[in-house]
Amino acid sequence: MKRIPITVLIMILVGSGYIVGQVLELLDPYYLLFLVQYNPLIIYYHFYWELITSILITPSFIDFGFNEIALYILYYLFRSKEGVVEIAIFFITGVFGNILYLLVYPNGLPSAGASGGIFGLLSFYAVYEYLKKNEKGGLILLIVALIVSDFIPFLQVNVLAHIGGTIGGLLFSLLLFKVRHEQRSII
Repeated sequence: MKRIPITVLIMILVGSGYIVGQVLELLDPYYLLFLVQYNPLIIYYHFYWELITSILITPSFIDFGFNEIALYILYYLFRSKEGVVEIAIFFITGVFGNILYLLVYPNGLPSAGASGGIFGLLSFYAVYEYLKKNEKGGLILLIVALIVSDFIPFLQVNVLAHIGGTIGGLLFSLLLFKVRHEQRSII
């Protein structure tokens, strides 16, 4: 039996989060505040789970669509090379982006979507491929994606989630490269 690629699994999770977001918005949009990142609820009422659930939950079709396209491009380019590690990278870097948003804008507007984790994956693969093979294509794609996504005003993106996810992916790639490089030098 063939395994489903992790990037495709992430696409399914993001799709499921969009469906949940749509259902909650139809029932009562107030319910979304318990799953998207709403910093005052995290700070004053300790709704820490929002740092994770907001990565998947979105009521926005545009956000969902761009995230699915971006994940497909990541799959097309990198073919889930890291396997199960990829899902950890996605969530950890997504949380990293959410924490950056929380720290900079403690009273910020509600935020939702997978783009912090997606930028984390892109940053991870871009930097890792550069360190491993001196391949610069991923770095160029990362820079272009950051510029395009963060400077188109009608998209209304959480720039800090993108930056935090990118920094998280960079750190993750440096750490994994160092660990794997040291393991090879011991053998």
